[in-house]
Amino acid sequence: MLEINILLADDDYVFLQLTSAFLKKNGYAVDCAPDIETTEVLLQKNDYDIMMLDMCFPALYDGFDLLSKVHENYPDLPVLMISGSGHIPDAVKAIQKGAEDFIEKPIDTTHLLLRLERIYDSLVMKKQMHSLYLAAIGMQGKSAAMQTLYDNICKAAKFDCSVLITGETGVGKELAAHAIHRLSKYSEKNMVSINCASIPKELFEAELFGYESGAFTGAIKAHRGYFEFADDNSIFMDEISQLPLEVQAKLLRVVSENEIQKIGGKVQKINTRIISATNQDLQQLVENNLFRKDLLYRLNTIEINIPPLRNRIEDIPVLAEYFMSEFCSRNDLQPKPISPSAVSWLCEQKWEGNVRELKNALERAVVFAKNDHLTVVDFTTPSDSNLDEREFGSLRKAITSFERAYIENVLRVYNYNMRQAAHHLQMDKSNLFKKIAALKISLPGH
Repeated sequence: MLEINILLADDDYVFLQLTSAFLKKNGYAVDCAPDIETTEVLLQKNDYDIMMLDMCFPALYDGFDLLSKVHENYPDLPVLMISGSGHIPDAVKAIQKGAEDFIEKPIDTTHLLLRLERIYDSLVMKKQMHSLYLAAIGMQGKSAAMQTLYDNICKAAKFDCSVLITGETGVGKELAAHAIHRLSKYSEKNMVSINCASIPKELFEAELFGYESGAFTGAIKAHRGYFEFADDNSIFMDEISQLPLEVQAKLLRVVSENEIQKIGGKVQKINTRIISATNQDLQQLVENNLFRKDLLYRLNTIEINIPPLRNRIEDIPVLAEYFMSEFCSRNDLQPKPISPSAVSWLCEQKWEGNVRELKNALERAVVFAKNDHLTVVDFTTPSDSNLDEREFGSLRKAITSFERAYIENVLRVYNYNMRQAAHHLQMDKSNLFKKIAALKISLPGH
């Protein structure tokens, strides 16, 4: 059996000693927490597979409060609640508050092992399903922002309603659209895709809805539009902000009535799931009378925002390695390691073109690499300054530079909320303040 890590939180010293000894004897790794402070420190420092929590922990304290906090801050950590009362209402309340299971004192050790095994099996299954979802999504990144994005994509895919994907150019809006489609009930078909910016204004209606033979001069034979091809399927409308106002009115009918009308033809029913994307502020376009308010409300039944790369700096090394492996594999090349100073340099760039720009930079660096590994020089042009100092400086300087950029970004993402930032960085708040001082990071208002 793989070693399973358990956090046992109970203020009963004897119970802690006896139960932890029993669990260790049966192959579990156990940390004991006799008070709230120890529990919070251990949760921040370590990754646990299961938590066992006393319902009255500590004495005169409502263990349900701590359960709620654990469920909020560590949603993937299953909690087995322990009670000395055995009241059914307590068990119901524990499950409602997010507990995975409930067991009462005095604990039947056989039942305890069975419950722990069941919880762990369920956890393994959830992780396997999550891995399958991530494989289907096909996006890279381990930041909290990306984990939220993955969850939102999975949730959106389950429901047959319109989705609006927002984000800057190059963040991966089309990848997200394909992921939603692959996880939806339409996954057996190829999603129909349209780039609204590439269709001439005078051809929009004909391209989207089609036309019948003889509908206008030159219409020698009937033409099927994108929406007819997308019947019982998903349709992805990229750069939806480029849709002309007169066509927006016709699209409104599609969204609200599930109907299309070919030019020169009759109204026909369709069943199409619309996924749209934009890098524009559609609400601002509405205020400028460039986009219909009623259409916007119908398109963003579910809105998914993809954060820019500069707000998830911890994803940059992951993406860099992924693009490296993918490009080298495609071109039958040996992957080239990226030097620590180069990784630090990549993490400090603004990447206004986001993931797309980073991908191009990696591929260009591989093509023009001077050695069997990538350095800062491979990512820059001769006009860039301070290359020698950056590339050939000490490893300690490179690590410090990366650490400073990483912490600065985390602080910005959490709007300088020290508790949340410390939790994300998996360090004590006091240690975070020490790091900020040591790295000479400027804080707003200081």
